[in-house]
Amino acid sequence: MLHCVNEVNVATEDGTVDDEATDDETDPDAAADETSDADGDTEDALPDDVASAEWIKQQPLPYPSDALEPYISKETVEQHWGVHQQMHVERLNGMIGGSEWEAMSLGQMMLASFNEGREQPHPPFFHAAQIWNHDFYWRSMKPGGGGKPPERLLKFINRDFGSYDGMVQQFMDAALTQFGSGWVWLSYKGSKLPYVNSRSPIPSDNYGRLVISKTPNAINPLVWGHSPLLAIDVWEHAYYLDYENRRADYVSAFLEKLVSWEMVESRLKKAVVQAVERDGCISRRHLRKQILARAKSQSRARPRQGRQTARRGDQEVASISPVEE
Repeated sequence: MLHCVNEVNVATEDGTVDDEATDDETDPDAAADETSDADGDTEDALPDDVASAEWIKQQPLPYPSDALEPYISKETVEQHWGVHQQMHVERLNGMIGGSEWEAMSLGQMMLASFNEGREQPHPPFFHAAQIWNHDFYWRSMKPGGGGKPPERLLKFINRDFGSYDGMVQQFMDAALTQFGSGWVWLSYKGSKLPYVNSRSPIPSDNYGRLVISKTPNAINPLVWGHSPLLAIDVWEHAYYLDYENRRADYVSAFLEKLVSWEMVESRLKKAVVQAVERDGCISRRHLRKQILARAKSQSRARPRQGRQTARRGDQEVASISPVEE
């Protein structure tokens, strides 16, 4: 998958690309060809599709309400999708009639009403985001899911979490430490998007990486410019009928028996193509600049090892396939 997006994509601390760097062009058509075999419908997943005009309707489930048994019961699905999610649809429709929000799609409304995270979101945000989150959640699962991810997705997981087990542990930790109601996400952290002004809470010098985040209430990673790949609802109504207060058992069943890894991989392919088309390749000069900056920072913390650290930085650059500057 574009060699894990050239292994390393570098950005500044706030997630924006350094304007002084010279980004080399890549061939979007070639990238699209490599990822054209994506399985499944990804139109519910990423920033392009948040402009769907179907927000005013309750979307159907992608499978029968008993299809996730015995891990999520028919009763839970009927309550969760048929009552809780339907309530958000009805309340959102009752709230926006005749207002400025009425002309917006669900995704546009969600991003606009988030209010860039500087103040409290505008009233439509909670219901719009919960509708989006739930549709995404249902399509993150399938009957007979779980198991190990496909090979190309697994390469990203191994690179960014050390191993599949490492990713599962981080996901579990996030789910079990989310205080109260909320969500846990596996996302692709791209560079800062032009329509997103709120800052990601995940600090990193690198983009083109998989990240795990937990969010309270209805917030999702789209408001930070990340591309969600997988979501689990950890509001109690998602699991209490089946698991009571045993959230860990619910999360384990979700990962081991229900996740549609094919859908996650399909969403990742789309996110990678969008990122490459938007940002292009990062130049070797820019990459070297970032690696050496980290090496100098480390050498200041450990003076005796400074020369070795800087030398390792040069070796990192040399090991990367040459890119014309």
